[in-house]
Amino acid sequence: MLTVNTSIKSNEKFTTASLGCFLRLPLTKHNLAYASLLSRMQTNASLYFPSIRAQQEELSQLYDLQLEIMPQLFGKELLLSYVANFVEPLELLDPDYSYAKIVEDLALIVQHPSFDPALVSVSQKQLLADYKEIVAEPSNYALDRFFNIWYQDEPDYAENFMGPIEEITAATSGQIQRFSDSLRSVPTTIIGLARDPKSMNRLIREEFKQAGLLKKFMTEDATIITPKRLVNKTEEKGNLQAQLMLGYGYRQKIDYYEQVIGMVLAQYLAGDPSSKLFTGIREELGAAYDVEANNFANNSLFLINAGVAPDKSSQAEKIIRNEMAQIGEGKIDDDLLKKAKRALVTVQKIGQDQPNWQLAQMLRENLFPEYENFDRLAALKKVTAHQLQKFVQNLFLNESYILK
Repeated sequence: MLTVNTSIKSNEKFTTASLGCFLRLPLTKHNLAYASLLSRMQTNASLYFPSIRAQQEELSQLYDLQLEIMPQLFGKELLLSYVANFVEPLELLDPDYSYAKIVEDLALIVQHPSFDPALVSVSQKQLLADYKEIVAEPSNYALDRFFNIWYQDEPDYAENFMGPIEEITAATSGQIQRFSDSLRSVPTTIIGLARDPKSMNRLIREEFKQAGLLKKFMTEDATIITPKRLVNKTEEKGNLQAQLMLGYGYRQKIDYYEQVIGMVLAQYLAGDPSSKLFTGIREELGAAYDVEANNFANNSLFLINAGVAPDKSSQAEKIIRNEMAQIGEGKIDDDLLKKAKRALVTVQKIGQDQPNWQLAQMLRENLFPEYENFDRLAALKKVTAHQLQKFVQNLFLNESYILK
């Protein structure tokens, strides 16, 4: 018997339902650029709703159904994501508003893009305007430069916004159509939350006919191994605020529990204004505009970035490196660690009461092996100072980038 990748769970407590269609393909600069363009085109219009106004009006008649179409990056994998949030039809007494109508419209938009040259052109102009706005922000420009240096030998992994803008603006209607046609056979999954999951699942299987729904969606290993090289680079742009980025690589891959430890470390270092690095840089230098830390598990990267006065960026780097060394030696503030854990537990509990959070967890369960058996909340509560120390000992400084 063929296995079809559809999974609709019972929506027992929300007045809104969620439905997501996800297509998985390898992350390359080309795939990201074309996925970004196709996403914007389908957000604007489609073959059966051939203008921006027509598609907006159709979705508004579905009680303002919210449809978000965008690429998502998970290490080596690129997902083209279609996520719809809508009022539960069983909440309303409207015979024209039903699961059948919702699934039919979504299938028309997802499976039948329009390749009208005028639509391609307006979508390209929108993305170009977005790109210019993004890179005008020094923090975004610095992040882009950081990843281009980090992945200088693996450029397909360097893009983190929308792919090469030059490739987006140069794409023709025929090229984007061929790319779209190739997506019919890539691994695909459809997941969701609904009051009547049985009916929703049946309707999905009737309306969605992609061959990729029969292919294995789960990936065995999405992790990108850290390219080992110590890079120190400073660029001068005359900014009033310097962007400091320190990238630590993993000496070895980590499991789901260790990923949670990385989340706790990020919160401990820079989760709020009372966190270790923010207070350290602010109190010692009076220089911190902003400090962030993120654990990019699928990239084998722990990234710390700070906005500081340009003349104090070197001193700020010393403070960050010293704090990481202190943690590696086991010198950890127990009270601050408890506070960091409580904050993340609160975020987790709040998230559990949000449909999109649950959909995101379902996606990870479909994408990563054994993820559905992992209890993130229990893992958060169990993190110890010794585990934080061991996590930092598994890191090595791989790139220092400063944009002034």
